[in-house]
Amino acid sequence: MVAVLVAALVTTGLGVGPAHAATRASTTTLTLSQTHIRYGEMVWLTGKVTSGGSASKARKVVVERRLGSGSWAKVATTTTSSKGTFTVRQRPTKEYTYRARALATATRAGDSSPARRVDLTVGARTLAARAKALGSHAGKATSSAVKAKVSGTKAVTYRSHSHGLLVQVTRTSGTVRTWFVYGDILTAYRKQGGPKGALGVPLADPKCGLIESGCVQRFQHGAIYDNKNTTKASVALGSGRMMEVIAAEKSQVGYKQKTYNHSKYNVWAGRVGAWCSVFQSWAATASGNRAAIPQHASWAAFLKDVRAHEKLGRTPKVGSLVFFDTISDGKTAATHVGMVVTVKKSTIVTIEANTSTPGSHGNGRGVYQKERPRSWALFYAYPSY
Repeated sequence: MVAVLVAALVTTGLGVGPAHAATRASTTTLTLSQTHIRYGEMVWLTGKVTSGGSASKARKVVVERRLGSGSWAKVATTTTSSKGTFTVRQRPTKEYTYRARALATATRAGDSSPARRVDLTVGARTLAARAKALGSHAGKATSSAVKAKVSGTKAVTYRSHSHGLLVQVTRTSGTVRTWFVYGDILTAYRKQGGPKGALGVPLADPKCGLIESGCVQRFQHGAIYDNKNTTKASVALGSGRMMEVIAAEKSQVGYKQKTYNHSKYNVWAGRVGAWCSVFQSWAATASGNRAAIPQHASWAAFLKDVRAHEKLGRTPKVGSLVFFDTISDGKTAATHVGMVVTVKKSTIVTIEANTSTPGSHGNGRGVYQKERPRSWALFYAYPSY
């Protein structure tokens, strides 16, 4: 009889304790910084979760997107601030519709925000127009516009704002676009000389919302990567999308496993064991290029996938995976993998994981940059970046 009475009270909203509190409704809002953008531009998705008229702090929120009437897919998970607010950054490549879902807790019901759509538009985007569109995200102009001659472009104009740098690029075709560089990526960009330096002009806004709240941005001659756990952004000079992966790998150089065969990359992949291949998969995903390098929980599955789906060869190239035999058992077999970042006459410079400190033959496993004789390589795989 008591159980029946309690059930009836909960059903009518008169229940006691946590069961009653769980019926309290939540409200989730979602706003886009812009709804009409050009391809390559960023969008800030901001929102707030309230419950009972008060801010719902430390609330887990899942941001999802879908294309047309397709299924919703998770693109980010975040937590609300003390004011109940949250922000997620995206650089849409298609006309997605977004929504935010505040997950249910023991005391609050779950809730979904209204759906918000992004439209990709065409046309010029000048410095002034982009500054207006970004609004508070760019902040006030803090310098005059500067004109520069940059190889591969028709004209370049840039201006500093309180929250970043806007770079207007006029292509030789006459197309005018303006890109935003900010945060630690901007600090690294300025150290490289900015638009007139080694990296040249941006090719798009940063691509954010990646693993560890990471962002990566491509330029004419390289890429810069940064995430919440790095002390500064990492620069990779070169051409092609592979530079995004290499920049992500460089950001991890010096990482050491906590215990034998236990690294954050293993945790990410959901496995225990040797993690040289897992790291390569992590770097591809962390830079927004997940499809470039296979992800598997075992070395055997990774190697099989690479052999079956990647182009293989004997020539070292920047951005290629290099396979070694590191086990002295009288057999010749691929047992270790790295990423080629520099090719020299008789050696290759690589970034490898689950390897010892350069110059050491011990077991201090970590992520390190190494230089190895080209003759040590068994073969190379060339990902489709």
